[in-house]
Amino acid sequence: MTHITAIVPTHNEEISIGSVLISTSKFVDRIIVDDDGSTDDTVEISEKPGAEIIKHSQNMDKGAALKTGFNAIKKTDIIVT
Repeated sequence: MTHITAIVPTHNEEISIGSVLISTSKFVDRIIVDDDGSTDDTVEISEKPGAEIIKHSQNMDKGAALKTGFNAIKKTDIIVT
């Protein structure tokens, strides 16, 4: 069986993150939301559909968020961002 993991870097995405995660969950086995220092409700909304959360205490940029997400993955066959 093929395992697919999605890494979703976020920063202040409370308006759209819920629908993005619900849509994404139809195609992947695991979702990692790497919150890059959001000051809104991005993390709280991301937890509702069951995403795993990694949180940066401050904004470090999208590249750093992706790197943190890749480092968190121990085993998967396919990674999508």
